[in-house]
Amino acid sequence: MDDRPRRPDGLMQDDGFVRVRGAREHNLRNVDVSIPRNALVVFTGVSGSGKSSLAFGTIYAEAQRRYLESVSPYARRLFHQMQIPEVDDIEGLPPAVALQQQRGAPTTRSSVGSVTTISNLLRMLYSRAGDYPRGQPMLYAESFSPNTPEGACPTCHGIGRMLDVTEKSMVPDDTLTIRERAVAAWPSAWQGQNLRDILTTLGYDVDKPWRELPRKDRDWILFTEEQPTVPVYAGYDWPKSNEPSAARRSRATKARSPAPSAT
Repeated sequence: MDDRPRRPDGLMQDDGFVRVRGAREHNLRNVDVSIPRNALVVFTGVSGSGKSSLAFGTIYAEAQRRYLESVSPYARRLFHQMQIPEVDDIEGLPPAVALQQQRGAPTTRSSVGSVTTISNLLRMLYSRAGDYPRGQPMLYAESFSPNTPEGACPTCHGIGRMLDVTEKSMVPDDTLTIRERAVAAWPSAWQGQNLRDILTTLGYDVDKPWRELPRKDRDWILFTEEQPTVPVYAGYDWPKSNEPSAARRSRATKARSPAPSAT
């Protein structure tokens, strides 16, 4: 029997406790508990005794449910919503914040705002309460996120810095030859060797220092979007010649193409 004094409207007066009645979430069995507010309260017990089920699955889940009832359906979809807890009643429940017992996996797009979800609230604030220029329609919250196509910077794509690939970054030592792995951006295992064998078949001199190769050849090796199909042979060296590299590439590719059949 609850002997707390009642207010004029018939409801119980707040006595500074969170009162949980009939909690049945997960392995809880009709648990009744009164938890003091404005105090550090610790739930202890063996593994599987229901600590997380009471703290997160019941108390926090109910606090979140009540809060989400006060926001629009559009805003609700921005939150990770917990299921409605199995409990008879919870009284004296204030707004709650849950710090999960896990370590996050940050990415290059993570920030303090995204990890704490504060950025969700800021985006909603900008969308609903921001001052728009004359004639500008209201923007959705996603338009203020750097992680969406609508809000990301078209130059850095929301990362905040530019990644520019240059010859110097891929070939830090231009005194080396291709055989000596001048192109440091290439893999060091068999795939890198396969790329060198392809260049050999195409007629490139893989034993000449990188700085002595013609600029046109260096640009093609590093930046071409062509995908030539040629045979490669381990230990094979293409005869050196003064033939232009473009002509050698064309000849090597044609050597791979099947001969036309007689009709």
